[in-house]
Amino acid sequence: MKALITGADGFIGQVLLKRLINNGFKVRILTRNLKKKKIDNCEFFKVDLTSNTEDLSQVAVGCDFIFNCAGEVTDKKKMYDLHVIGTERLIKGVLESYRIDKKQKHWIQLSSIGVYGNSQNHTKGVTINENFKIKPVGEYEQTKAMSDAIIISYSKTNNLTYTILRPSTVVGTLMPNDSFKSLLNAIKNYQFFFIGSKNSISTYIHVDDVVDALLVISKHQNAKNHTFNLSYDCYLVDIVDSISKTFGSKRNFLCFPEKLVRIMAFIFSIFSRFPLTQSRIDSLISEVNYSSKKIKSMLGFKPSRSIPEFSSKYIRRTDV
Repeated sequence: MKALITGADGFIGQVLLKRLINNGFKVRILTRNLKKKKIDNCEFFKVDLTSNTEDLSQVAVGCDFIFNCAGEVTDKKKMYDLHVIGTERLIKGVLESYRIDKKQKHWIQLSSIGVYGNSQNHTKGVTINENFKIKPVGEYEQTKAMSDAIIISYSKTNNLTYTILRPSTVVGTLMPNDSFKSLLNAIKNYQFFFIGSKNSISTYIHVDDVVDALLVISKHQNAKNHTFNLSYDCYLVDIVDSISKTFGSKRNFLCFPEKLVRIMAFIFSIFSRFPLTQSRIDSLISEVNYSSKKIKSMLGFKPSRSIPEFSSKYIRRTDV
């Protein structure tokens, strides 16, 4: 089997690339910068998906799967070009490739649960599944939702099947997620406190579970033309307790009223770069679950990496 992958240099893409090779795939990597180092069973295509001068008609010739893992998470000005324009250009290239090799291709899209909107816009205690209406707020979430819609639209009128995977916040040993690192560091150094109550739910997923799910999707016929959420939800207090046990002591953190914390965050943000932003407060008080029942019932996949356990292991091994 042969797979085309975008975003192979990214956090998730790097892990996926290794797993694809270990599973016997031949891999074609789309990249803006050609690497000098050779990788067994890999070929590199120098492509800029945001450029309208690129010829993408040959890009997927001979490929069975397209893993679209490319994502821009920091520069808002580049998000639309990559997630929306880049996705549509690549799809058109894939369809041109099909006209050349007549080989059925399956598009596997890495999206985000962020497309369902801010957790504070949902009722406390609600469980969000794939049937929920999307209500993206930020630029990243909006452009990811648009990218998903483009894929679904093209699949209806062309010989292209798809699967969309929407993971929650992805963590792992090499994660770029500074907010998760800051949370672990605050707990470790007794700088953490609960906001509003101790019932908040943490929605994270380990990168290895994400990659496992992507590989299961590539092997399962039932995955075609479906969208799946993926999250290992747990109570925030479980992460706190797990880290506390790592250091051999029970840590009784205080709980402050939400309104007070929001006022403090607003005031401090005026005078300095305060780490506790309003959006960060939203995530720390969320009581919303993201259901992974669909991927379990249809594909038999269930995330297995405990986030509380990973948190304690990570903080033991690293200086966050």
